[in-house]
Amino acid sequence: MNLQVKYFNKKVKLGLGVTVIASIFIITYFSWSFLINKNLPTVNVVPVEKQEFTAEINTSGILQCIKQQDFYAGTNSIVKEIRKNEGSRVTIGEAILLLDNSIALRELGKAENTLALLENEYLQAVSNKVYLMNKRDEAREKLELLEQQYAKELVTFNDVEAARTVVVDLENQIKAINLNILESEVNKGRLTVQEARENLANTVITSPFEGTVLRMAVNRGEPVNKDKFLFSIGKTDNLEVIAFVNEYDAIKVQEEQPVEIYSEALKGKTYWGHVAQIAPLAEVEQTSAGPESKVKLKIALEEMTEELKPGYTVNVNILLDKKSDALVVPKEAIVQQDGENYVFVYEDGIAKRRVVEIGLSSESLQEITSGLQEGQMVIINPQEGIYDNMKIKAHSDT
Repeated sequence: MNLQVKYFNKKVKLGLGVTVIASIFIITYFSWSFLINKNLPTVNVVPVEKQEFTAEINTSGILQCIKQQDFYAGTNSIVKEIRKNEGSRVTIGEAILLLDNSIALRELGKAENTLALLENEYLQAVSNKVYLMNKRDEAREKLELLEQQYAKELVTFNDVEAARTVVVDLENQIKAINLNILESEVNKGRLTVQEARENLANTVITSPFEGTVLRMAVNRGEPVNKDKFLFSIGKTDNLEVIAFVNEYDAIKVQEEQPVEIYSEALKGKTYWGHVAQIAPLAEVEQTSAGPESKVKLKIALEEMTEELKPGYTVNVNILLDKKSDALVVPKEAIVQQDGENYVFVYEDGIAKRRVVEIGLSSESLQEITSGLQEGQMVIINPQEGIYDNMKIKAHSDT
């Protein structure tokens, strides 16, 4: 009996020992696993999805009048009167701004007086030349007569030479009157008068078409120099969007492609247009990253509304193509290196590097044409230290 009790107690102690050891092992294993998992990099993952997908180019643009004209001072002057302010409607030929014309009037009078003197001098020179030419012709006839009489010994040699001297003197006087130079001076005087008249006309600036005063850059009484910007007018009922795209996106753009136009200032409303013109030459802009080539686009609006104002900044989405069943991932999942595009697929706590082929793109999504399957989980914004077959944990695992 005592032997049975001792054997039983020994068996119980052995069982308790095994249980304690197992518990310690389990606790140690899970503690070790927790510490290991705690130190693993944590990533964000999203599923690869199939959906209707529209490829687009996103940029911004400025609304401006298709027909618009800026006006500059044609001469140094002072703003005498402003007849139309910003926002005023104007008709063809209506005066918008008057410059002081006192200087222009004085210069015109001076130019006209100078021209009158030049024209009188020219006319007098013509009259003198005609008179001298007639006198020369008479002197030539007299010389010929004297030469005939000298041959008959009716006059002396000195009589003939005296007559010849008169002819030569008259010819020299005729040559001294240069009508070409005088005519040139008259023409210069006429150009000066024409310019003075234009300067006078430029003191009254009128509108060449019906429109609206978009900007008035001067005030009454303000001195202005020649070529100073004064104001601009435009047809506000006929607008277009001027936008720029980089050289990589420009090759995807074609005329007549539909364009979605919107802005927070437009209270969530969306307007539609189309690409009307693509500039044949890129413009180079200096940026902090170096020179950048951009191509100018003109986008025509399909409809006009008073809510759209010249000068508004708008968002522009140029719609390139549309697919009903495209495999897409966020652009943040794509890594580009050495001419390859790849993603990291999350599988059972392991990051798997997968090379992919890309297709259409939008502002936030990228189409995948090969390399992934629907439902796979991809890592977005992968850290630089992540590599193929690396152990990781997703936020959903924490």
